[in-house]
Amino acid sequence: MSAAVYEKLLLEGKVAIVSGGSSGIGAATAERFANEGARVEILDVDMAGEKVAQKIRKRGFDCKFHRCDVSDEEQVEHTVGQILEKRGRIDVLFNNAGIVLIKPLAETTKAEFDRVVGVNLGGTFLLLRKVIPTMQRQKQGVIVNMASVAGHVGQVYHTVYGSTKGAIISLTRALAWELAPYGIRVNSISPGSVDTPMLRGDVKVESSRRGVNPGVVVKERTAHEAFKRWASPSEVASVVAFLASDEASFVNGTDMLVDGGWTAQ
Repeated sequence: MSAAVYEKLLLEGKVAIVSGGSSGIGAATAERFANEGARVEILDVDMAGEKVAQKIRKRGFDCKFHRCDVSDEEQVEHTVGQILEKRGRIDVLFNNAGIVLIKPLAETTKAEFDRVVGVNLGGTFLLLRKVIPTMQRQKQGVIVNMASVAGHVGQVYHTVYGSTKGAIISLTRALAWELAPYGIRVNSISPGSVDTPMLRGDVKVESSRRGVNPGVVVKERTAHEAFKRWASPSEVASVVAFLASDEASFVNGTDMLVDGGWTAQ
């Protein structure tokens, strides 16, 4: 008689925070975390996050949505406090919340600059600041920060956005060494073109600027991909789940490129 084989869940019993979990990579990661046994806490300003949480709960998993602007310190402090009051611990933080600005630098206003930096870098900082003390007391934890290929290569009209992603890569490297004595791992992930509402919005801006159909832009962009397609959010979520799990126990301070070979050119 052959022995039964039981597949171990990557995140069984872990408490995981996913910011920007209402759509795209965040929503896909929240679902993947739940599938891997995690108790998931979704943060987002978009109330669509409640639908994502409901979908996850209907499948029998533990998930809660919190409306939270990660660039607002009071909201972050309140939300993390609620999570700790209910869960008592935080094992995984996926800093995914972010916004994009597609605009020439010379035409970018100070208010636009402040908003992108405030959400992408400031929001990451605030969640880290509120979550790290708990992980330090636990003597364990995993942090995955959302970077981008825009932090590695230049993209026209993405100057401010790309600068925040480059900063997150540097932040990740420094923080990995700072938190290693506490048994906390810190990594970042840099997706390339992923079929998300953010990328579709990028296409819409370009098609409007050029006066062409969005389908034309999509065709042109995918033609330049090594696999002639964009990634799905679930493909990126799989990598985040790996980094968040003990399967990546010796991966620390690195930026994981999930770009289909874009930066290998």
